[in-house]
Amino acid sequence: MKHKDREYLYSLRKYILIVTGLFILSLIIGLMISVIYPGFSENYFEMFQQSVGWITTLNPLAIMLVIFLNNAIKSLVALVLGIGLGIIPFLFVAGNGIILGIVIGFISRQQGALFVIAALLPHGIIEIPMVLISAGIGLKLGYVMYLSLIGMQTDIRQGKPYIKTIITRLRTDIKPELKQGFWFYIRWIAPLLFLAAIIETFITPVIVWLLRLWEFL
Repeated sequence: MKHKDREYLYSLRKYILIVTGLFILSLIIGLMISVIYPGFSENYFEMFQQSVGWITTLNPLAIMLVIFLNNAIKSLVALVLGIGLGIIPFLFVAGNGIILGIVIGFISRQQGALFVIAALLPHGIIEIPMVLISAGIGLKLGYVMYLSLIGMQTDIRQGKPYIKTIITRLRTDIKPELKQGFWFYIRWIAPLLFLAAIIETFITPVIVWLLRLWEFL
């Protein structure tokens, strides 16, 4: 990783910490929902399977591409739309944490905790951090936008032209931050999400199969 990328990643640390804490909290909430309302979690899991079941009819390469594009597009959207004061990445992380918690809770009751670890850890150890970093970038963009809006109000009160103030602030505050976040996404997040999709498609199923074989023996 280049020095400037390391510096940028370091600048994201508090935002990544915030979204990571939110993700863990949401995951716990999802697990609690699964425990308290087992019927709901079962129905949700069935709907979830129906919504993604078509993917299993594809060939492995197509499955990998679908997984990658799904994660890459959602992560990019959370990043870019973070400009709206960080609301979208916040909702994105919270929603996915709750959903994952519900699914993990249901599967662990049916298949056991070891199965959940085997099915999620190989690719999740790469995929989840990349998603959280994307959301962290989006959250930082939202904070920069907040500061920029305050600056705009100050400039306008001082009598500066309204339109010119907005354009100047967007160019000097938002554009550099958005550009830096986007290129970090291109250089690191997207490639690692692609790697995670490869692992999820070709390696995770083998690990799960070996686990089932070991349990059978």
